[in-house]
Amino acid sequence: MDKKFYQNLLDQISDGVYFLNLDRRITYWNSGAERITGYSSQEVLGHSCAEGLLRHVTDSGQQLCLQGCPLLAVMQDGKPREVHFYLHHKKGHRVPITARGQALRSPDGNIEGSVEVFHTRGTNPYAVQRRNRKDDSLDTVTGLAPRRFGELQLKAMTQAVAEQTTTLGVLYIDADHFKDVNDTFGHKTGDEVLRMVGQSIVNGLRRGDIPVRWGGEEFLALLPGTNQAGLAAIAERVRMLAENSWIQKGEIQVRVTISVGATMAVPAETGDDLVDRADGFMYASKHGGRNRVTTDTGALISKADRPILGTAVPWEIASS
Repeated sequence: MDKKFYQNLLDQISDGVYFLNLDRRITYWNSGAERITGYSSQEVLGHSCAEGLLRHVTDSGQQLCLQGCPLLAVMQDGKPREVHFYLHHKKGHRVPITARGQALRSPDGNIEGSVEVFHTRGTNPYAVQRRNRKDDSLDTVTGLAPRRFGELQLKAMTQAVAEQTTTLGVLYIDADHFKDVNDTFGHKTGDEVLRMVGQSIVNGLRRGDIPVRWGGEEFLALLPGTNQAGLAAIAERVRMLAENSWIQKGEIQVRVTISVGATMAVPAETGDDLVDRADGFMYASKHGGRNRVTTDTGALISKADRPILGTAVPWEIASS
């Protein structure tokens, strides 16, 4: 059986599969990888996945291209590894992934590269990968729940909090300096950025959370059943994923950060009261310098790595 047979076989599976050589350059990219990432094989072959493409980042914001690359470790010691991370999609947002890396060996047993097999994990129903058809009940720009649906859910959930049958956390999210995007790149790119931010928010949430396009560049996320610690963890993850998202326009990376207000519902308050409090915390994040989270207990201190900017190979940037 020749090489073409095996390539055709790999193209039939739903998982993404790609091969790296010892120089950390992509030598094979299957149809599943194209579907999950949005990048075609022509766009990635011969390039490093860290070269302004996938740039894996963990839940805590660790930049794996600079520290902890699983495929580099596989090529160094030959031991397989399974990791969870977020990759960068061609449309800009971050996608939650589970991947397994394995060494590729020559007939005499020497390591000559590595292979990664990956698939999406824990996907929220509002993620684009889960929607196969247009849904008129969704916001037309972002594909998230529209405000009218969010208001109905908020009313039902605050009533449940009043009855002490559940808890509820709320994130109020605003894209920082979004007007600059529209003014510089136009409204079409502005809509692409809103979709990017919306999908990075979605992919930072749990399966049962509800992301809402609240209006303009503002989003709301309803987190039923969470507690204060969970609220803070989700809010920081969402902030980190948005900071690590970008749309490539020629040589320019179009990026925005977000300011987040996070609060827990208390019994005997209305949905409007809850949203107003979250909105106030969001403005505290704005006034504190943007790209941050403010909660009931104060501003959060992020431990995430700074995002990697530009399209150069990051370890070459670090050594220059």
